[in-house]
Amino acid sequence: MSGSFYRAVTGALTLVRVVLTGARAPLFVSWNLTFRCNLRCAYCGVEDAVGPELDTEGVIRGLESLSRLGARWVTFSGGEPLTRRDIGDIVQAARNLGYSVFLSTNGALIPRKEAVIRMVDHVTMSLDGPREVHDAARGRGAYDQVMAAVDVCRRLGVSTSFQCTLCKCNIDAVDAALDLAESLGVPIMFQPATLRLDSSSRPNPIAPDPDALRDALEKVARAARQGAPVLNSPEGLRHLAHWPRKTDIWCGGGRLFCVVEPDGQVLACHQFQFAAAGPLKTRRAEAGETQGEQFLRMDPLPGCAECWCGPIVELAMLARFRPGAWRLAVRRQLGLLRGRRRR
Repeated sequence: MSGSFYRAVTGALTLVRVVLTGARAPLFVSWNLTFRCNLRCAYCGVEDAVGPELDTEGVIRGLESLSRLGARWVTFSGGEPLTRRDIGDIVQAARNLGYSVFLSTNGALIPRKEAVIRMVDHVTMSLDGPREVHDAARGRGAYDQVMAAVDVCRRLGVSTSFQCTLCKCNIDAVDAALDLAESLGVPIMFQPATLRLDSSSRPNPIAPDPDALRDALEKVARAARQGAPVLNSPEGLRHLAHWPRKTDIWCGGGRLFCVVEPDGQVLACHQFQFAAAGPLKTRRAEAGETQGEQFLRMDPLPGCAECWCGPIVELAMLARFRPGAWRLAVRRQLGLLRGRRRR
């Protein structure tokens, strides 16, 4: 049994066990390796959060401790994770520990980091729409950098997907984003921009209009029904259409997934810190405490009813056994397995 197939089967069983019994396991880890970034995107306030970062050995110890608790998937994110000089050592260590490694990136540095990209299982890149739309949100040349990064991943045989954050800048460009993803053969996931700048408590000046967002998501749902490579399930899109009204959803924060900040602090959810009630007062890690130990002593989240993150929403739909979400997850996992065999 291949490692990827084993992770898929045991991961599904772990998810069911957590949901049905109330057990806890950090099956999915999102590790923000840094809040430094080479771009300044209009809806992101990550520069507000730049601070200390764990060194290479600290990150690897954390991966080891979470692996012992059942972690099987890790997404290295940020900021821009490829700005870390030790990213190759970190990815290699994660693979040696048996993780399936995902990378969330703006794509600009991928052509310079081919050795790292060869080691990961999947790359997710931000895409806001066609060149003029994408560059308006992220800076001149950003679109061409994404296209170059897609070419590199395709040449290396690494599966890729797009993450499209809907805001005032691109809410009218959904059709163009869908056409682009289909023409490139790259699946795409949509989510709304948050009311506050990402990683900040400052208001987001380009958060989308709710009615315009619902119209855009209906276009996405219609395209998905017609066979477009959309990574949102029908159930997930229906949830996102409630934005920004508080809407209850199953919360896996501290139960099935966790977030590790650059300084090593473990959170149940990064965005929960910036919910409407104000920044979450999180108990700081104790001296010498591993990330696994932090996970074990944290309280699972009660849920904030403000969850609009596409991947987390899809995980919630899996936890509620929504058939569309499970069909999509199985198709995606099979695609990843086929891609790994071709490399």
